[in-house]
Amino acid sequence: MKRLLILTATLVAFILIPATVLFAQQNSYPDRIVLNPLEDGVRGVAITWKSPVFADEGMVQWKKAQAHPVTDISSFHEKAAKTKLDTADFEGTLTPYRSFRVKLDGLNPATEYMYRVGHEDTGWSEWIQFQLPASNPDSTLTFIYMGDAQNDVRSQWSRSIRKAYSAAPEASFILYAGDLVNRGYNDREWNDWYQAGDFIHRMIPMIPTPGNHEYGHDDKGIYLSPLWRSHFTLPHNGPQDQEELAGTSYYVDYPSVRIISLDADQIHEVEEMRAAQARWLDRVLEENTKPWTIVTLHYPFYSTEPDRDNPKLRKRFKSILDRHQVDLVLQGHDHAYGRGMIDREGATDNNGTMYVVSVSGPKMYDLASEPWMQKSADNIQLYQVINIEQDQLKYKSYKITGELFDSFTLQKLSKDHIILED
Repeated sequence: MKRLLILTATLVAFILIPATVLFAQQNSYPDRIVLNPLEDGVRGVAITWKSPVFADEGMVQWKKAQAHPVTDISSFHEKAAKTKLDTADFEGTLTPYRSFRVKLDGLNPATEYMYRVGHEDTGWSEWIQFQLPASNPDSTLTFIYMGDAQNDVRSQWSRSIRKAYSAAPEASFILYAGDLVNRGYNDREWNDWYQAGDFIHRMIPMIPTPGNHEYGHDDKGIYLSPLWRSHFTLPHNGPQDQEELAGTSYYVDYPSVRIISLDADQIHEVEEMRAAQARWLDRVLEENTKPWTIVTLHYPFYSTEPDRDNPKLRKRFKSILDRHQVDLVLQGHDHAYGRGMIDREGATDNNGTMYVVSVSGPKMYDLASEPWMQKSADNIQLYQVINIEQDQLKYKSYKITGELFDSFTLQKLSKDHIILED
């Protein structure tokens, strides 16, 4: 009888506790923490994370990484976060999403920092570290390039991103060529993406370009999922007259390279956006003073898939890339592997721009037999590690089992002359 009374009292107490309090205690820690670089990639990062919808305050605490345990936070810097509440509608289900974001600028290059995000009222994340690259243009810059993840992200793409990290834990950033998930409005798929990458995206900044699967399409047009801008805090230095391209068409500068993202779905679907990005790209390349230039977008200039082609993209943009001697174009979409160096006339050569299509997830397409591809393969999950050091760009593509699959070196002999070494 005494035991029954104790159980009854416990149950009554549980019922009387407000549901929001229980939820806060059980599931209020910051989640989906991700780093993005600022426009100047060596001097700051943007931190974005998710908290429960009832959380209305968020902070970041940070300082130069220390070797001893944290026992006193009085020496840490602190900054309040901006918050954003979105609702994603997927198949009739509305998902509220509250995100927080903070930009940490004015940081020191070649320095390791530690940080945590959250709030005293709702809980803090773990302490996390990240390393900013050096500001010397002659220092080596390493980054990871990943093609489409898209399908079975948690169960199968996880091998790709984790193997890539183990191959290049010193990478300064990870570049994603679009289609991070299959349905950009589906919050559960984004949750799978974060689970697959886990702590990696909390430590290494990422540079994503959107794919067609980050968009919704209907008879009235195309619509970028609100979750794209909820998840990422990306530079707003793209075409200033087109708000639709904010955080999708942009660039990030490192001492030795300018990375430029183009919004391929907008190029493919909307003439106004195609023209705006072409004008912007021409100007951004004209003003570029970095020795290396890399462009990333989702749709490829030259396809690896037998029934695909993107003539509108080539017609409007290839002459711009040729005129400004763009070194490398990193793409996705076709779910196979192909790469080739193509000159001004569109012929495969050892003097021109290198175009690469790759895939990191398990969804695969047939492979075309196209003369532009100097190396190709299908039905294989890959990741790429790229090193830039002075006048050499060294590219290596790996199977997710770790074996080297493809490699080349771009050698700058002068400002406008590049040769390919296999």
